[in-house]
Amino acid sequence: MKNIVLFGFMGCGKSTVGALLAQRTGRQLLDTDGYLEAQAGRKIPEIFTADGEAAFRRMEREVCAALAGREGLVVCCGGGTVLDEENAVWLGKGGHMVFLDAGFEICYERIQESDRPLVRQNSKEALRQIYLRRQPVYRSRAAFCVDADQTPQQTVQAVLEAIGEEKA
Repeated sequence: MKNIVLFGFMGCGKSTVGALLAQRTGRQLLDTDGYLEAQAGRKIPEIFTADGEAAFRRMEREVCAALAGREGLVVCCGGGTVLDEENAVWLGKGGHMVFLDAGFEICYERIQESDRPLVRQNSKEALRQIYLRRQPVYRSRAAFCVDADQTPQQTVQAVLEAIGEEKA
């Protein structure tokens, strides 16, 4: 069974939609950030602080390469994962690449209190600029773009319809 790979900006609903998709399709849920933290034995903010973003991105590439040979997963990617073309290629080998496209204000509302390094280090306007820069890259990596401004259940249905696992 082909993987379903969810990606998009922080707060677009990847974790929530991913959990629902895993439950509905019988696939195993795998969060790339959680997987990386388990492998490293540290939380992502700790990795950023101690080792820097370059080290984190290298570890992230290793995770994506390791996932390339697996099947039957719903993979929830960190917001920056598919910005790296190599990661997108690895993940796309065994999966439907699905961009969860949520508006900035919705994403910001969900992430503004989080401890994510990008959120802590940037103002709302700076985050908006990051969001705007990433949007075209997300679209270019996607086989399917799904409106994630709707409820999680509606988004799940839209993903399944987009990848052809359920009819509209």
